[in-house]
Amino acid sequence: MTSEKLKRLFARCVDDAQFKLWNKGKPQEVRFVYACEFGVVWKFTPKAWWQFVTKAIRNHGAHDFLLSSAMRSRPKHIIKGPDNIFYSSDDTMRCVNPLNWNIENWTDELTRTGGTPPIAGSGTL
Repeated sequence: MTSEKLKRLFARCVDDAQFKLWNKGKPQEVRFVYACEFGVVWKFTPKAWWQFVTKAIRNHGAHDFLLSSAMRSRPKHIIKGPDNIFYSSDDTMRCVNPLNWNIENWTDELTRTGGTPPIAGSGTL
């Protein structure tokens, strides 16, 4: 095994351990996180969302949702409120609207539930 493959393997193990630590003791009621920007919706598992948020923090708040990963249509439980913000009508589905988020918003996304944000610039994501 090359040193590069070893680095990737250890990075995945570290990410898994950090996610488990962040997720420890949290109620498992949220099955999916939906990110909504400009009326387009992306679907994430809690772990995939944690990885995405962690990457955004490491990039000093910069993020990019790939249009190719967007859902083809908005799920019926994701509704647009009178304030033009999207919400979920299902408690097991969380909806976030990160269009104008900065580094503090991304950090709050992890720490609001007791997690510790990664150090900007660290890691392999």
